Amino acid sequence: MKFPESFTFITDEVSQNLPDVVRMVKEFKLPGIELRSMSGRAFKDLTPADIAEVKRTAQAEGWKVFGCSSPVFKCDLDDAAAIQANIDQFKRSVAVANELGSDLVRVFTFLRRPVGQNIPLVPRVAEHLQKLRSIAADARVRIGIENEHSCVVGSAAEAAALFGHLPQPEFGLVWDPCNVLYVPGGPEKATEDFEKIRPRIFHIHAKDARRVTPKPGALHAVATPVGLGDVCWRTHLREIINGGYRGMISLETHWRVQQLAEESLHLPAGYGFSKGGEEATRVCLHNLRMLLPDAV
Repeated sequence: MKFPESFTFITDEVSQNLPDVVRMVKEFKLPGIELRSMSGRAFKDLTPADIAEVKRTAQAEGWKVFGCSSPVFKCDLDDAAAIQANIDQFKRSVAVANELGSDLVRVFTFLRRPVGQNIPLVPRVAEHLQKLRSIAADARVRIGIENEHSCVVGSAAEAAALFGHLPQPEFGLVWDPCNVLYVPGGPEKATEDFEKIRPRIFHIHAKDARRVTPKPGALHAVATPVGLGDVCWRTHLREIINGGYRGMISLETHWRVQQLAEESLHLPAGYGFSKGGEEATRVCLHNLRMLLPDAV
């Protein structure tokens, strides 16, 4: 794994404006982008004109779009209407991925329940995820399931339980160790059980945070620059490399020099979310480069 060829960033962590994204990619000589919100619109609301502009730019710049960050299945497991709407949204997301030449669409595992109630839900989650299988297969798109603190699968152990119900090669993990830090009652170490999920990883998100003692109803961690939080990225990058991972790592900055409300960082979309992102992403890309075991 080398910098910059193994690294990219999620677009709205820099800006909602494509020219700003172009400038950042060129500055760090990155091979492409991961697409989320743009032009003030969430991924699910991007217009055909938005997608066409991204496609033209990617082709002109020689980029690859390494992933399409949809919010599919960030809904309640008992809401049948929302589930069907999300399946329809997945179909649109797959069409966008095909248009952009991307082979990866990210999805989630439904809204998390109180501590102790999530692992028993894993078979139901897997059953709904299986409904996406034929859609993705027809389009030759991989389904990347992200571990997310607000969803049923938040930790590596929970992801391992889920993948016991899902076949390869269609389903894999978008591994985000920082999200583990926010999981109520989660493991002490963000990267605990990494070996259990290592063979199923499609893609990795890099961000950082430090754990805090939460007030009632508050989150369990606060964002920091990459390398200054509790993920222990220098050690984890070595584990990732030694484990044979050959995919991409996308910076999902989240931290801002002038910090946003922590809740806002976990609802990415729009100009308010991206404010200050260019400066913060520049800091974090530099940090990632220096954290690599063979830093270049």
